[in-house]
Amino acid sequence: MVSLMKHFVVIALFVVSLTGVLGGPAFGIQMTIDAIEDAGQEAGQDAYVKFVVDPSGEDLATITTADVSDQWISSTEVKSYAGDPDNNIPGSWFLQSAGNIWSSDTIVGDALTGLEAGVYRISVSGGAFTYDSFEWSDVADQWLWQLQIYDVEGGINYTLGSDDLYDDAGGALENWLGKYLHITLAEGGDLIFWIADGSLYGNPDERNSIDNGGNLTFDVTKIPTPIPEPSTLILIGTGLFVLVRRSRRSFTSLN
Repeated sequence: MVSLMKHFVVIALFVVSLTGVLGGPAFGIQMTIDAIEDAGQEAGQDAYVKFVVDPSGEDLATITTADVSDQWISSTEVKSYAGDPDNNIPGSWFLQSAGNIWSSDTIVGDALTGLEAGVYRISVSGGAFTYDSFEWSDVADQWLWQLQIYDVEGGINYTLGSDDLYDDAGGALENWLGKYLHITLAEGGDLIFWIADGSLYGNPDERNSIDNGGNLTFDVTKIPTPIPEPSTLILIGTGLFVLVRRSRRSFTSLN
């Protein structure tokens, strides 16, 4: 009886160890991206601010930190700069930006690099942002939850969230809390997380970027390799038990 119990213990330990191997190591991290520093027209762009004639993109002037030492914090400051004759920005213009030229990290978005192959779950955790904290348009003080995720190797951009507007940050978060998406990566994959600053709302003359506010918080977890179903584990255990019993009988008959 004692010997039989020992066999059961061996089988149980083997099944548990097998489950651990198949499950694989876990990866999980929580990230927060800022709606000013990590926003732009595309992921990974160098930061810039430029005045253009219209949304089609004809450049009037490209601004760097050398041109403007203090960060603009309102549409009034932007208009004041544009109205200065020394800056040569005539007539009607449209303000376009990528990233925050005043920040220490002047690249759009925040990246995770060299990830292991597998399926990654991106899930909503907190925060919200607004496109228009400068009050350019009639959508000022309206909030969104919309995270962009760029798979660098695959060249694919994913969206978690939507363009839906809410009266407050809590409302935008509540609508997406608990939602997630899955992204499959090859070995060494890179993901860039960013906020699109396309200035989608308002009249054409008021669709100016560089005016985001808020942030987005989300979880990035690697989905473990599926472990066997309980029924599969039972079959494995039963098979091992039968093998042990047969081996024990063979050993007994030889003696």
